[in-house]
Amino acid sequence: MNKKQLSYLFCGILSGVGVFLLILGITQSSQMITEDDRLFSHMFLTIPGVLAIGSGLLCLTRKNHRSAAGFVITNFFYTLLGGFLIECFVFQFLHFGLSRPQPKLTIPAGLTCLCYGFLFMIFHIVFCVIYGRKKN
Repeated sequence: MNKKQLSYLFCGILSGVGVFLLILGITQSSQMITEDDRLFSHMFLTIPGVLAIGSGLLCLTRKNHRSAAGFVITNFFYTLLGGFLIECFVFQFLHFGLSRPQPKLTIPAGLTCLCYGFLFMIFHIVFCVIYGRKKN
C-alpha cells in the first residue's frame, strides 16, 4: 500500500464514521418526543458526522503539508473552528432564530466540537505515523 492509497483508506474510514453518526443522529432525533431532545441529538451526533466526513477529506491533503505536526494541528483547528461555526449557525440562527437567541448553547457546542476535534486528531496522528513509515 502506498501513501496515496493510505490517504484514501483513512478518508474512507473517517467518512464511514461520519455517515454512521449522521444516520444515528437522524434516527435518534426521529424517535425523540420533545424538540429539545431532537436538538441535542443533532448537536451531539449529526453535525459531528458532517465534521467526520470533512476530517476524512482533509486526509487527502497530507502531501500539501511539510510536517506531520503541522498537518495534525491545522486539521484540529479546522475541525474545532468549523464545527463550532456550523453548530452556532445551525442552532443560533436557523433553529432558534434571532428573536430568541440561546447564548448558553455555545458552551455545549464548543465542548462537543472540542471532544470530536480531539477524537479526529487521534485519527490524524495515527494516519501521520503510518504515512511517515510508508515509502513513496
